[in-house]
Amino acid sequence: MRGVSRATTHKWHRFLEGYHNSLFDERKVHEAINIRDPELTPLGNNQVADLRKEVDILIKSGVKIEKVIVSPMTRTLQTAWGTFGGHNIPFQACHLVSEYCDAPCNYGTRRSQLEPQWQQVDFSIVPEVWWNEDETDVTITLRAKRFREWLFKQPEKCLAIVSHAGFLHELLQEQFRNCELKRINWIHRSRRQARGH
Repeated sequence: MRGVSRATTHKWHRFLEGYHNSLFDERKVHEAINIRDPELTPLGNNQVADLRKEVDILIKSGVKIEKVIVSPMTRTLQTAWGTFGGHNIPFQACHLVSEYCDAPCNYGTRRSQLEPQWQQVDFSIVPEVWWNEDETDVTITLRAKRFREWLFKQPEKCLAIVSHAGFLHELLQEQFRNCELKRINWIHRSRRQARGH
């Protein structure tokens, strides 16, 4: 018997400008990589407002986003809520879509500190310490695989995923600019179907 194909639509979105990005732009690399879990800059917040208009138009046109999946980094939480908040869409934090943890700017904040600040977000699947300070190319590849498997077990068919350039490139083999929103239709087939059994 063949397995069942499942088509889902995902709106992949990279966060907007964080303070570490602005320092990278100024070639202040050492300062940039050592800001732990940076917030959005004023420019980043302006970008959120612009993107919010785009998302509002999509939703008014009939696009039904059933859930927002967001990395628990502060900059992605700010981006996700500023972009999709207020539309009666549930928010799920998922540590599997966090950035490649190669520097303090990509180290997270403990779940117990995030939850009081982001009560509108479900952190139930996020461990207390959810980032891996010893991440390697191998571990991010495995993490992307775990996320893909987790994603296709979700009942929703249209999700928005707010993540980071490094992780999205690993998962999708696509480059994302700050503030970029892409719509991708994925068809998931079981291994049995892929082999033709």
